[in-house]
Amino acid sequence: MALTEKKRMNSVASVMKRLRENAGLTTRQAAGIIGVTHTTISQFETGKRDFPSLRIEKLVKAYGYTMESFEKILGHRSATSHKDDCVTMIGQLDDDQLSAIRSILSQMLRNSKQAIVATEPAEMQQ
Repeated sequence: MALTEKKRMNSVASVMKRLRENAGLTTRQAAGIIGVTHTTISQFETGKRDFPSLRIEKLVKAYGYTMESFEKILGHRSATSHKDDCVTMIGQLDDDQLSAIRSILSQMLRNSKQAIVATEPAEMQQ
């Protein structure tokens, strides 16, 4: 295996481990998702075994990420825009989280409008 390919596989392995840990899953739980043993997951995450792309995709989704965000984490793609990133993240939130985000956005928009009005000449504010 070429050095660059080995580095890429180690990068994928370390990112997969980090995503699993961020999702709060054990190797046994991750293994159950794709139908392998926890030893296999451990070998994937230490770079001793390759990640088949179909299994990577299943795990990435189970960990709460999209393949696009996974590729960005790996540094393979740059973010297309902040708006696109936000839309992707919003799609992963539950109703309580969405409600909190909505409140924050409403406050930000109110503050933004107040700042615009405050900078307008007095005759335009009437």
